[in-house]
Amino acid sequence: MISPELILTFFSAAMKKIISLISLISLISFTAYAKGPVAEGNTHCCLGIYTVEKTINYIIVDGEALPTYEVSYGNSDLTVRVGVDMSDKKCTRYIVASDNLSVQYDCNRKYFGVNKLDRKYSKDGYVTSDLTLDRSEYFHQKIISQDVKDQIEQIKLISVFFPKLVKDYEKVFAVK
Repeated sequence: MISPELILTFFSAAMKKIISLISLISLISFTAYAKGPVAEGNTHCCLGIYTVEKTINYIIVDGEALPTYEVSYGNSDLTVRVGVDMSDKKCTRYIVASDNLSVQYDCNRKYFGVNKLDRKYSKDGYVTSDLTLDRSEYFHQKIISQDVKDQIEQIKLISVFFPKLVKDYEKVFAVK
């Protein structure tokens, strides 16, 4: 027969392991959801420093939540959301949305550059407005790079280039 002390010792050791495991899982979960800058840099314009953070304020396309980043600027209260659409194997599309303008940046094996939003995004409310789009800057950004970079590098490029697509962006964004 097994003594009650032995059973108590066994359960005590098991409970310690379970509590340790729960603590470890909680720590990992909180760390995964912790907000912190993914990237920072200088815009070299009136907006000053930009900061990119992962956000849970997702861009939704076809009922699917895209991995989304939020860009904020040191000299502006406005923010920009960047959703990463990897549904096309040949091209990663970055859906960039602000209060003033929405566009997409495409990255395929040949180039990284801006485009007006595809029709597939319009049913979710994302459309490029020609009224607020600076057409000259738009054509300058059709090909930003032919050197394919990683996702964070592309988001950093978007952080610098996107505000310039808005007509009179200095008046619209720089409000602090």
